[in-house]
Amino acid sequence: MGDDFRRKMLLSHLGRANEILGGPSSEYEEESENDTLGSLSNFQDRSTNSHRSAMSILKIENKKKLNLSGDNNEEDSRLPSWKDFFDNNEIVELKQRNYRFNTYFTIPSIDEDELLKMKSIPFFVFHHGAGSSGLTFASLAKNLYKRLNGNCGSFSFDARGHSMTKPIDDTIKTDYNRASFIGDFVALFSSFFDKHLLDKTKLLSKISIILIGHSFGGSVCTFSFKEFMPMIRKYIEGVAMFDIVEEAAILALKEVDKFLQKTPNVFTSNKDAINWHIQHGLCKSKPSAEISVPALFKKSSSGKIVRITNLKSFVPYWDTWFKDLSKSFVALPTSKLLILAGNDNLDKDLIVGQMRGKYQLVVFQDSGHFIQEDTTAKAALTLIDFWKRNDSKNVVIQTNWGTPPQP
Repeated sequence: MGDDFRRKMLLSHLGRANEILGGPSSEYEEESENDTLGSLSNFQDRSTNSHRSAMSILKIENKKKLNLSGDNNEEDSRLPSWKDFFDNNEIVELKQRNYRFNTYFTIPSIDEDELLKMKSIPFFVFHHGAGSSGLTFASLAKNLYKRLNGNCGSFSFDARGHSMTKPIDDTIKTDYNRASFIGDFVALFSSFFDKHLLDKTKLLSKISIILIGHSFGGSVCTFSFKEFMPMIRKYIEGVAMFDIVEEAAILALKEVDKFLQKTPNVFTSNKDAINWHIQHGLCKSKPSAEISVPALFKKSSSGKIVRITNLKSFVPYWDTWFKDLSKSFVALPTSKLLILAGNDNLDKDLIVGQMRGKYQLVVFQDSGHFIQEDTTAKAALTLIDFWKRNDSKNVVIQTNWGTPPQP
């Protein structure tokens, strides 16, 4: 690529940095109203433990009766709940990861007669971006479920440092490098697979898993693929990344300090927080914002709500988040989908990969950075199409071998 083209591409990426960084983070006191944040999206981390560490689940609690919004006033009671999007909300304690992970999931409920007629059932596994939460995918999960008439499953969760996921022992130093997020993701979904899917033999024989990551979550999903045990990996039919390009992400990280000062950490209510996120373009869909934004905050003793995620604590680990992402994504031995928002440019590895047909590229001109929230219906249709076209269970090879010649 020529210098002029390269320069234009880098300028375009910098122009998108503000939107990519429009979210939560920064050091704050619970009562401080002057602290500010910035939002990136998605991280990873690495685990030296075996995937089987996921099986050290000490405690699982069903939280269906809990209100996770953080507020109990009349205004917040009218906001949607996780129950409107997922069937289950469980806290899963993984001692070897030192975290109690907050998870949301829906398992396909299909009777045996219908199951026999089906070739494949997609199971969508989500990983959110930095400063976000598992409920950023709530609207998308619901849309997928409706379009597929309930013949699909979904799994989402809050990553370490986010929303309702908490350390077991908060005296132990936590790191936020990519490898740690990868270790969490692999361990957590492996435990979910063993507990909720492994014994459902007839259902499992039809399931095709699609890993979907938004922004930094796309990096986690990409590098997690080979870390899953072969028993799980054989069910993974593809990896989808939402609005993440390695070169643009790295440039955004270099500019992040400028944006950490622009996003308030404190609001008087969830309604105010929702309105602020919509007015500043961090979410273009109010229905999506009404479920995703409250999950980013907790109620303080003053009655106001404060941002949960502190992105400044991630600063020492930023350089691990996106390194070698593009070439690793292109090289994945599975089907791949990249959905970008607006006029994002590809970097060199993605351009070459696209020219060679190594992955599917889709661009949503009408979406902001949070594709899963802004253009939920289009994202759902694109994922369904991706699953149908790439799922080996849906492929039928016709042949006339053995057919007697016609007279």
